[in-house]
Amino acid sequence: MTETMHGFMTGPNAGIAMLVLRSLFFVLFILVSIMAARGGRARKRGAGPASLIVAVALAAIFACQVSWQIFGARNADLLRFIRRHNRRASVDVRRGSILDRNGAILAIDDRASDAGRRYPLGPAAAHVVGYFDARYGMAGVEKAADDTLTGVGTTPLEDLARLGRGLVESQPVEGKDVRLTIDARLQRKCHELLEGRRGAIVALEPSTGDLLALCSAPSFDPSDPSPRNASPQDAPLLNRATQGRYPAGSTFKVAMASLATEIGVKPILDCPGNGFRAAPGAQPIRDVEYYSYKREGKVWPGFGRIGLKTALAHSSNVYFAQLAQRIPADEFNRHVERCGISERIPLFRKEGSEEGVALSAGSIPHVSNGDVKARSQLAIGQGAMAIAPLHAAMWTSVVAGGGVLRMPHLDLGRETEARRVISAEAARTVTDMMRSAVAEGTGRNAEVEGAGVCGKTGTAQTGGGADHSWFVCFTSSTRPRMVVAVLIEHGGFGSRAALPVAREVIKEALRLGIIHHSAQGGGK
Repeated sequence: MTETMHGFMTGPNAGIAMLVLRSLFFVLFILVSIMAARGGRARKRGAGPASLIVAVALAAIFACQVSWQIFGARNADLLRFIRRHNRRASVDVRRGSILDRNGAILAIDDRASDAGRRYPLGPAAAHVVGYFDARYGMAGVEKAADDTLTGVGTTPLEDLARLGRGLVESQPVEGKDVRLTIDARLQRKCHELLEGRRGAIVALEPSTGDLLALCSAPSFDPSDPSPRNASPQDAPLLNRATQGRYPAGSTFKVAMASLATEIGVKPILDCPGNGFRAAPGAQPIRDVEYYSYKREGKVWPGFGRIGLKTALAHSSNVYFAQLAQRIPADEFNRHVERCGISERIPLFRKEGSEEGVALSAGSIPHVSNGDVKARSQLAIGQGAMAIAPLHAAMWTSVVAGGGVLRMPHLDLGRETEARRVISAEAARTVTDMMRSAVAEGTGRNAEVEGAGVCGKTGTAQTGGGADHSWFVCFTSSTRPRMVVAVLIEHGGFGSRAALPVAREVIKEALRLGIIHHSAQGGGK
């Protein structure tokens, strides 16, 4: 009977079952009272069938109640039902809090509010924290960590202990707190920097994979997650940092430079002003300067003969389109896989499950040596490519992390997967290239005193409207290092929209002491 009742009490109708249980208990209480009034005659004649039935029924009700106390306290659906429909302290359910890496509150119970939860950062952390709402359900970490926050998922022995405390002291069911890798101060700053724009900011620590900030805009109020006032273009419930789909533009040249350096393909190539045709009849791939010269009525002479370092610093499309033809297709495909671009990456796992908050798999197609046109397009971050800003942060963190990719995550203290993608020597070489891009190339305005910023701009064609603006970078002279990736939808050139945002993120991280100047100051 206990097993049957356990299944009933932990099923989808657990809340209804509890009400039925209490109703039966009330009915039996009335029956017992009536029988007590006739107690004189009953005692003279001895216990009859009715008394036996009542005794058995009361025993069954008691077993049901104990079953609920033991097993129901392990059922999130039942506990949520209690929380929403019974406010009495004796059956109260206190949900745990969600905290940042320093203990700052990101979500906490607040019975004074209609939602029952309070979110101090509001929209700034909504896409990470999510929401817990009686009408709209759950999302984000609120959903992924629901068992922990509700107090479900502990061992049977712990549940028995809670039963004893609850029966003797009438204690409420209490959940546990969850601590994230996010820094609330930096998260708030990122939200401010994206105000009035559509885009995303990612900040992570490459040595651990800790996500220090994961911001998407526009956002929403987690206390009222209804999207009723939002336009389809704004899509406030979409986490652009992890679920957005964009061409990477020239930020993908960081991944291409890493691969070329690793396999020893660093040719000196002629980059003429009129561009490069990847295949007969194909549109020429040209450098951005070609079009700016043309608007001024001039003729772009091209970069001439240059190597990989100069090509990355000045973001030469013509060079990288040709470089793609010299890299074997199987090496390209393997590199994309090693960088985790095609994987679904769990950022916060639900306990005992693969479900939770995750980075959706990006899309970069496998190519063959015969796909010359496609390979040249992909090498400059265009073509059949769709990635999220966190993907760009990941291939940048390969360089910042000495050639090792540590999978990004949100749960503080988690041991994350670490995979070597390129050698430490190759990572140092590409670091030097990215440093040149900031010192003398397209990322000149990204410099922050003492941080030794290494970066790469990106401008991605959209097929409609203004181009998307990208910037990826990391601090090379600070400890710990920090990777930043910024996307501004339809922001135009990366150097104009995304780069200034990334620079402010780095400055704020230094000001807050999240990262620190090294003793040697700027440099590699």
